[in-house]
Amino acid sequence: MLAITWAVLELIGERHVPVVAPMMVVLTRWFYNRHRHWGAGLVAAVSGSPVVFVLDDRLRPPMERLLADATATAVGLVVAMVVFTVCSPMRRRA
Repeated sequence: MLAITWAVLELIGERHVPVVAPMMVVLTRWFYNRHRHWGAGLVAAVSGSPVVFVLDDRLRPPMERLLADATATAVGLVVAMVVFTVCSPMRRRA
């Protein structure tokens, strides 16, 4: 989804729209509708957000803004999903 958003924004020449917005909407809907493990969600958000901000600051000088935002967002989402998976309670199968 990030790659598609990046490609569309690149195609239309828009450099100021945040790449993360569509991904955050989908991720929030998924979390709210399916999982609702609030502790794991909070830990994931707290761990993924700094990754995005720090990596975005590091990547912007050598890359263009749109590509740096998309890359940092992808890495931050992967970190958040891993943390969420580790912190979520396991379901028992009956």
